[in-house]
Amino acid sequence: VDRLESIVQESKADAVHLGYAGQPQMAELARAAERADVAIVGADADMLASLEDPETLPRAAERARVRWVDSQDPPPRAREIGVVVAADSHGATEALGECDRSLLANARTLIQESPAPEFIFRPDGQAFRAALFESARRLSAELSYAGILEFRFFTDAAGKAHVFDVVPGLPRHHRLIEMVTGLDLIKLQLEIASGQALPESLQIIEPRGHAMSTYVIAAETDLEQAATKVSFAPAPQDRVRAEVSATIGARLPSDDWPLIAKVTTYEPVRHLALLSMDRMLAEAHIEPFQTNVGELRKVLNDYAFRAGQYDSKNAQDWAKVEERA
Repeated sequence: VDRLESIVQESKADAVHLGYAGQPQMAELARAAERADVAIVGADADMLASLEDPETLPRAAERARVRWVDSQDPPPRAREIGVVVAADSHGATEALGECDRSLLANARTLIQESPAPEFIFRPDGQAFRAALFESARRLSAELSYAGILEFRFFTDAAGKAHVFDVVPGLPRHHRLIEMVTGLDLIKLQLEIASGQALPESLQIIEPRGHAMSTYVIAAETDLEQAATKVSFAPAPQDRVRAEVSATIGARLPSDDWPLIAKVTTYEPVRHLALLSMDRMLAEAHIEPFQTNVGELRKVLNDYAFRAGQYDSKNAQDWAKVEERA
């Protein structure tokens, strides 16, 4: 953060991309970019400051007529679904896609997928999806923000949705949305930041195929060790992405939790995406760390997960299995 202004001056950059959404230093980076007098891609300082007020989202939800709930008080057996929205500086908003984020353990995602199984297996899934997208669009309009945001909802078995959080910027799971929609979210961010209107093609976008993503992380006890081997099986880049964070001969980055790699798979149907993910994890070679690969594979092979019939309660149960392992 301290060096951002000098880096901008030396590189003669016209804009600064703030990186992934939700980073602890994002607000500081935005303020530093403002001092350097360059365009900000990702989230502006005013929006980040506004969201520090815990009343900002509840007030926006009330105006948009969307149910709001505190993140610490989810409905029983809730599923967590994030809806990614694009908004331009001309007042247009479009929902781009969704991600099922229900499998969280210790504040970290086990596995996430798009489209959400909730919309695949429910008889009224398409109508439910359309209603959730409309709620996200109304919320975005109330916040008057230009860029990409993710609204996070709890959904229950009765088909009710409650918004509980909003995160501006590029989501870490952007590959999921890109694989099922064919969009380039970073390119879209740059276009919005330059003042362009959202393309009309976003109004008719529909998901195709299915994508899954997971994070391979190291045990907390291994953080002082340096990586000696991190490899994944070769696979087509348009269907499988293994984005490695670890550097051979170096310790894991201290600012990115103990992340070794993010793995994303895409196939025409959900079951094939699941099998592809299981294969990638089974054939991963990572040394010298103890990792969560075994626990991830247990989830992938669980009957409830394979049937798409899981929620936050399953995540808690699977997390206990991981702690005992």
